Amino acid sequence: MHLFNLIWSSLFLAAAVQAQTAGQVKVHVVEVGKNGSLTFSPDNLKVNPGEMVQFQFWPKNHSVVQSTFDNPCTPIDAVQPNMTGIKSGFMPVSASATTIPVFTIMVNNTQPLWMHCSQTGHCQKGMVMAINAPTSGNKTFSAFKDLAMKQSSTSTSSTTSSTSGGNSTSGSGAGAGAGTGTSGSSSSSSSSSAASGSSSTPATVSASAKPAVNAAILMVLFVFGFIFVAL
Repeated sequence: MHLFNLIWSSLFLAAAVQAQTAGQVKVHVVEVGKNGSLTFSPDNLKVNPGEMVQFQFWPKNHSVVQSTFDNPCTPIDAVQPNMTGIKSGFMPVSASATTIPVFTIMVNNTQPLWMHCSQTGHCQKGMVMAINAPTSGNKTFSAFKDLAMKQSSTSTSSTTSSTSGGNSTSGSGAGAGAGTGTSGSSSSSSSSSAASGSSSTPATVSASAKPAVNAAILMVLFVFGFIFVAL
């Protein structure tokens, strides 16, 4: 009877762990500048509160910076000084890199987040994206992108960064969000209303957001190993 209870308890615990694993936070992956393109892919996301967005930066040198609908190529803090906003900093990646830097944010609500690459001229060439943009009305993602491509290259306060060397980012304050990326050394933090940052590690070129190990299997093996030793 004691052995039966141990086995039953182990199976129950494994099921509980499996349920917790299945309920892990969803991560939306956005590839930045893949195949040399000036794009975010995908560039128009629907993200539920509590889910995360991971930006994976491909070769050359890009960034992700929060802006506003009316000023798509200007950092939000230049338009609304009381808001820090999301800023990854520049992420230089060589063509021979085997890992790519990532920058991850958590979305806290369904308010629209408008973003662009702050490398000179990239926003004006359509390198923008949105999270939870309206699907109808005057402020759709399509309207945002069209407006960005009508901006002059002097409409952004960001500066050009070369494709060599390391990078670091920092930020603090209240606003619509900030995050933390890694490439060499890089960090940022802030309190936020629409999104908040979280640290990440460099991803391999073929990286995907999946759990590395099934915790339920490990738990079952551990418990049965304990039973075997006890016998």
